[in-house]
Amino acid sequence: MVSKINKFYNFLYLKSKYIFLFVLIILIQGCTSSVEVAANLGKKYFIPKEEKKIKQKPIYKIGKKYNVGGKYYYPKKDLNYNKTGIASWYGPKFHGKLTANGEIYNQYSLTAAHKTLPLPSAVKVTNLKNNKSIILRINDRGPFVNDRIIDLSSKAADILGLKREGTGLVRVQILKDKSVLLEKLAKKGSFPEIAELEKKELPNIITPNKVTVKIKDTKNQKIISKKINYNLKNFNKEYKIYIKLASFSSNENAEMMKEKVSYLEKVKIYKIYKINKTLYQVKAGPFSSVEKVDALHALLLKKGMQGAKIIIE
Repeated sequence: MVSKINKFYNFLYLKSKYIFLFVLIILIQGCTSSVEVAANLGKKYFIPKEEKKIKQKPIYKIGKKYNVGGKYYYPKKDLNYNKTGIASWYGPKFHGKLTANGEIYNQYSLTAAHKTLPLPSAVKVTNLKNNKSIILRINDRGPFVNDRIIDLSSKAADILGLKREGTGLVRVQILKDKSVLLEKLAKKGSFPEIAELEKKELPNIITPNKVTVKIKDTKNQKIISKKINYNLKNFNKEYKIYIKLASFSSNENAEMMKEKVSYLEKVKIYKIYKINKTLYQVKAGPFSSVEKVDALHALLLKKGMQGAKIIIE
């Protein structure tokens, strides 16, 4: 009799175990989007993950002033923009995510991020180290690290030759005609890539190997053939990096600033003449390493010097 009772309880225990597993699976299915749970007989019950598709709704955007990390930025339309500075690039972590104007970021497109220019705008970016240049479409905001002036897409960084180093000295020039065209198209709901815009190629420059120069005098006429070295691209130019700390109308205040940042190396006061006034500019540098400038700039920001700017000369 006892053995029959034990068998009955064992039967109830097994049944209740299977019922518990079944109820557990149903509950998990109701509250979980993607899980794997073990079921009886060693099989797995899989609930597929629901993938949310990001929908792009791009717009033409300039935007109001905004704050990132305690610093304010003022977007504006500037068709004369032409600045030098440090560029960086961004890729996989942002690929497929929305940009500041509602597009989907594609790291393989010729695009870039800028803190203040209209979205979209067209700019020419030149690597000052190797003189390679490319035309990019601005469609995102950034970068917000160490006073960078532009964040390139992965493909753009490849083409300009600065992807391996991560950063590089560049010149960013807005292209007025292309930017105006991008604005008009964007306001009509069209957001073409740079390659889709009408190409305006510059004519090829033919440089002669020799030139004949005639020199005349009273007695003799000489003809001299001389080879001319055309350095049109200025590959050999060297650029220096400075950190501009502040400008003052009096040398006394500039000296006080210099004393305040005595922990920095290579700090000097430069006398600058402008229309009807003289300024005393305090700068640290020159430096040749982007990494060193980054570290010094970060240190200055921590000490509350939000006005410190990285400049290229």
